Amino acid sequence: MKKLIIAYSLAALIALSASAENKLKKEKLQIVFLMGQSNMVGLADARTAEYLTEPTYVPPKEIVTKKSPNFDWSNLYWEGVRTFKGPQEYKDQLDALVEARRMSRMKWRQRVGGKHGPWKEEWGEKPEGKGRGVMYPYLDKKATEEGIYDQMDQIIGSPANEFTVEVAYKELIARDGEISEDLNLVRDYYLKDAGPSNFEAFNAAVKEAGIPKRPTEDVEAWRSKYAQLAKEHINMPIGERTRIFAHGHVTGSEGEKNRLTSYGPLTVGYGGGITTIGPEYGLGIALERMVDAPILLVKCSWGNTALSEAWRPPTLDGIETPKEKANREAWNKKMAAQAKAEGREYKPKPAPEKSGKLSYCWGMTLPQLERVLADPGKYHPEYDPDLGYEIAGMVWFQGYSDQGNPAYGEQLVELVKFMRNKVDAPEMPFVTGTLGMPSYKHMALEGNVNGGMVQAAQHPDMRGTMDVVNTAPYFPLELDMALTVRNSTEKESEEYKDAVEILKAATSNRGFHYHGSAKSFILMGDALGRSLVNLMKGGEPMIHEQL
Repeated sequence: MKKLIIAYSLAALIALSASAENKLKKEKLQIVFLMGQSNMVGLADARTAEYLTEPTYVPPKEIVTKKSPNFDWSNLYWEGVRTFKGPQEYKDQLDALVEARRMSRMKWRQRVGGKHGPWKEEWGEKPEGKGRGVMYPYLDKKATEEGIYDQMDQIIGSPANEFTVEVAYKELIARDGEISEDLNLVRDYYLKDAGPSNFEAFNAAVKEAGIPKRPTEDVEAWRSKYAQLAKEHINMPIGERTRIFAHGHVTGSEGEKNRLTSYGPLTVGYGGGITTIGPEYGLGIALERMVDAPILLVKCSWGNTALSEAWRPPTLDGIETPKEKANREAWNKKMAAQAKAEGREYKPKPAPEKSGKLSYCWGMTLPQLERVLADPGKYHPEYDPDLGYEIAGMVWFQGYSDQGNPAYGEQLVELVKFMRNKVDAPEMPFVTGTLGMPSYKHMALEGNVNGGMVQAAQHPDMRGTMDVVNTAPYFPLELDMALTVRNSTEKESEEYKDAVEILKAATSNRGFHYHGSAKSFILMGDALGRSLVNLMKGGEPMIHEQL
C-alpha cells in the first residue's frame, strides 16, 4: 500500500499549545493507579505505531459485505446478529437466538463428553476426534439443524433492520474522519514528523541491537535501549517527570511468573513485554503534557481476569449484588426445567459463602499499593516527604471476561468505593475505558460491561467524580476486515497482498487485543489521560454528553 506523511491540522497544533498554557499546577507527587486485564497489560508492539503514518486501510466492499454461506461471527453480514438496529422485539429475538446457540453448544458438548450418559441413537452421528477443527463445525451443524441460524438470517435480512451490512460498511470507512483531531494530536505529539523511512530505520536498529522481546536477564537495560531507539528514530517520547511502577503481567526485573515488577521513567515497553505498550503509555504522556507536577503511575494488571471473580472487591466477599441474586435464581429455574425435560436431576447453584480471603487480583495488588505508598521516594526522585503525595486518580480498563455478567455496574461501584476507602481518598477521580469491540456508534455504550460502566458513573455516590471514556472510535475495526480479506481471497490477488501488508505493519499479538495496534492504544491512553485531568480540574464527566 502507498504510504504518506500526514499533514497536521491547525486544530491539533492549537490544542497542543492550549494544553501547554493551561497546565494543571500541582506541588505534591501525583499518584495514579492503573488496573485491569489484558488490554491494561498492553500487548501492542511499538513498531505498529507506523500505522499512524499511513492512510487508514479501506477494505474492498465487494469482499467484506458478502454474506458467507455458513454462519460466521467474523463475517460482516452475520455480525448483524450483534449490530442489529431496529424494533426492540427483534433485538430481543436475536438475543434469545444467541442464547439458544450458546445453550445448544453447551448441550452438545456435554453429550459428546458423556455428561448426559451414553450416546443415544436419536442424537445422530457422534463426531470423531476432539479439538476446534472437529467440534466447531459439528456444533454449527447442530445449530443449523435446530433452525437457529435460519431464524437469525431472517431477522438480519428483514426490512426492520436499519443497520444493514451496507450501512455498517459506510460507518466503518468513515471512522477515522470522525476522530481526526485526536489522530492529528497523537501523530504530532507521539511521532512528530516520523514517517515510513524512520520506522524502517527503527526496525533495523532494533534488529541490529539484538533486543529480545522477553529478556530474562538485564531487563531494565534492554527496555531502556529499546525506548531510546524508539525516541531516536520515531520520536516516541520518554517521560521527564512521569514514572511508572508496574506489577503483574509485565516483563520485570523483580519477582517471578505473573508477579513481576519493574519501575522507572515512563517509556514504551511497560506493556506485557519490553517492546509493547498498553494504555499506560499514552495516558502517562498525556498527563505529563497537561499537568505540571511529578507523576507516578502504579499499574497492576493480569490477563483473563473478571471483575465478578478475580477482581471482586473484598466488600463483596460472600455477598451477592441484587442482580447477581436475581440472575442466579433465574439460571437455577431455567436449568432445573431443562434437566426435568431431559429426565435428569439438577443441583441448584448455591448462594456464595464468605471465604475470608482476598480475591486473586486483590491478593496480589494490595501488597504492591502498600509498598509504593509506604516509600514513594524509592519510585520517584522528585518526591518531597515534607509535601507528601496526592492520590490523583484511578484508571480502570477491563471487562472482556465479564461480557456475560449483568451485575457488572453494581460490582464496579463497589470496587470504586473499596479503593477510595483503602487509599483514604473519598473523592478520588475514577476513569474507566469501555470495551471498544462493540465499535459501532449505536451499540458502543450498551451491553453488560459498557452499559454497566455508564450505570456506575450515574450512581449517586459516583456522579461527578467518575467518567467513562468511549474507546469504540479507536478500535481498529478495519483490521478485522483485513483479516476477512486475507482469509477469503487468493494469495495472488492484489486484495490479499494489500491486506497482508497492512496487517504486517499495523498489528501484533496475532490480531488479538485491539489487534495489538499501537495506534489504538496511544489514542485510547491519551483519551483516558485527558479525561482524568478533566476530573482532576473539577470538570464535569464527559460521558454524560454522549448519553
